[in-house]
Amino acid sequence: MLAAKEIAHAVNSAMEALPDELRQAVTLREIEGLSYEEIAEVMNCPIGTVRSRIFRAREAISAKVKPLLENQSGKRW
Repeated sequence: MLAAKEIAHAVNSAMEALPDELRQAVTLREIEGLSYEEIAEVMNCPIGTVRSRIFRAREAISAKVKPLLENQSGKRW
């Protein structure tokens, strides 16, 4: 339970630290469930830019969460 709270906090902190365009792209994809095409329309940018922004956002979030997951001895994630 505590580990889940720590991970959620790390994800939220990582999201807040993202530049606006990365945060918006990953939020539209992961929370709102929009397709890459729909995100491109909303953000008024090429689909390749959307893919890049989502990739970079996921990488940044992963970098913050991964150390917490590695510290979970004996647990499978």
